[in-house]
Parts: sequence; C-alpha cells; structure tokens
Amino acid sequence: MSENPYAAGNVSDTSFSPGTGGLPPEVVKKVEAIIKDARQFWLAIVLCFFCSGIGLVIIFPWYLFRLFQWRSLAQQHPFLTEPNAPTGSLPKRFQSAKLKFILGIVFGLLTFGLLVGLLMPAINAAREAAEAANQR
Repeated sequence: MSENPYAAGNVSDTSFSPGTGGLPPEVVKKVEAIIKDARQFWLAIVLCFFCSGIGLVIIFPWYLFRLFQWRSLAQQHPFLTEPNAPTGSLPKRFQSAKLKFILGIVFGLLTFGLLVGLLMPAINAAREAAEAANQR
C-alpha cells in the first residue's frame, strides 16, 4: 500500500487557523488592532487637524508607540513578515501598516515643528511687549 501524498495529515493542534498562521487569538487581536489603527491613518489626521489642535501633537507619540508594537510583534512572530503572503492576508495587511505608521510619525514631527515654529515667534513677541511695557 503506497502513501497518498494528498491525504490529510494528523492535525493535533486545533487552535491552528490557516489565515492566522497558528497565532494565538490574543496575538491576532493585537495584530488586528494595529492594522485598524493604520487603516484609520487619514481619518485620524483629518480629525486631529480640524477638531483639535492638540490632536496634532498626539499623533507623533501614538504612531511611534504603534510602530514599536508592530516591530515587537514582527520579531516575535515571523509569520507576520512573510514576504510571499497572499494579498489581503493577515501578514500582508500587517506589513502594509508599517508604512502608515512611519508616515504618521513623519507627519507628527512636521506638525510639531510647524507648531513650534508658529508659537515661538508669538511667545517672543509677547515677551518683548511685556518687557517694553515694564520699562515705561
């Protein structure tokens, strides 16, 4: 009797899911949360810009934090960085999140620089006006 190369093998691990590469459910939840934050990149930028100026300052640390989480998960679970993963799969969506986090960090830094560039002359002008008023 010859072995059938197409026969299903013994599957002892029931937590394995083909779409998640056998990742534990709590890791999949973390990965999905990271992907969701990356997907909402443009929405976060628009909302922070139009609704609250303070939101523009928060973007940099938030996306930096998420990039550190992304990197940690990528190091712990090589499945997530598999280069030949199918389009739309968990690894591909995870990999595409990295670019959006980097863009968020750059946008946050530029916004913070712009904010400092606009506030510093205003603060200096107010200081000079106060000094001139005190000298009179």
